[in-house]
Amino acid sequence: MSLLEVQHINTGYGKKQVLFDVNLLVEEGETVLLIGSNGSGKSTLFKAMYGIVPIWNNQVQGKILFNGNEVTNKPSHCLINKGLMYIPQKNELFEDMTVEQNLEMALLHLNNKQESKKRIEEVFAQIDILQSKRKQIASKLSGGERKLLSLGMVLANRPKAVLYDEPLAGLSGNNVSVVLNWLKTIKENGTTLIVIEHRIKELLSLADNIIGLKLGRKNAKTLDNIENIKSFMV
Repeated sequence: MSLLEVQHINTGYGKKQVLFDVNLLVEEGETVLLIGSNGSGKSTLFKAMYGIVPIWNNQVQGKILFNGNEVTNKPSHCLINKGLMYIPQKNELFEDMTVEQNLEMALLHLNNKQESKKRIEEVFAQIDILQSKRKQIASKLSGGERKLLSLGMVLANRPKAVLYDEPLAGLSGNNVSVVLNWLKTIKENGTTLIVIEHRIKELLSLADNIIGLKLGRKNAKTLDNIENIKSFMV
C-alpha cells in the first residue's frame, strides 16, 4: 500500500481549471521530485492535497489517501495529526513572532504544553542556529535561517511525509548546502518527501522518483536523465 495516493484530481481557481485528472502514488520513505515549468500546476497540486484548494467534483470524484485513510479536503490540523505536513514557498512563518514562538505555534494542535516544550528543546538540540536565535523575531532572520526554522517546525511534528515547495528558492550557495544536508537527514530518518524545486541538479542525488507536470497534467515522458529533464522544463 502506498503512503500517499492522489486520484483523479481536478481543480483550479474560479472558473479557470489548473489541474486535469492528476494521479500520483508515493511510497513510504520515497523522495519524489515534482518538476514542471511555471504555471504547470505544481503548487496548486500541493494546495489541493492539503485541502487549501478544494478538489472539484467532476465525472470521477477526486480523492487524496494518506496512510490508508481518505483525507480529501480535510483541514490542515487533521493532516498534521495524521503525519502529513506542507511547507509553502512563502508565508510559512509568523513574521512578528520569535523563533521559539513559531515553534510553539507549529505544535498548538497537540494541546499539550509539556510535550510541546519537550519537542521544541529537541529541535534546538538538533539545529544549533535556532537555539542561538530562539528569541529573535522571524522577520529579522536571514534566508537560510528562515528555511531552517521552517524545517524545525516540521521536525517538531515528527511527520511521516512532507510536501515542500521550493526549499532552495532564494538561498546562497552555503545555505543551499545546509538545507540540502537537512533534507538528506530527514530522508535518512525515513520521512517521505515530495519536493517542488527548479534547482533540479542540486536535488537529483536525493530523488528516488521524478514526476513531471505539464499544463496541469501528469506528463508521461520518461525523465531518466538530466537532458530529458532540461527539455521538459522548457
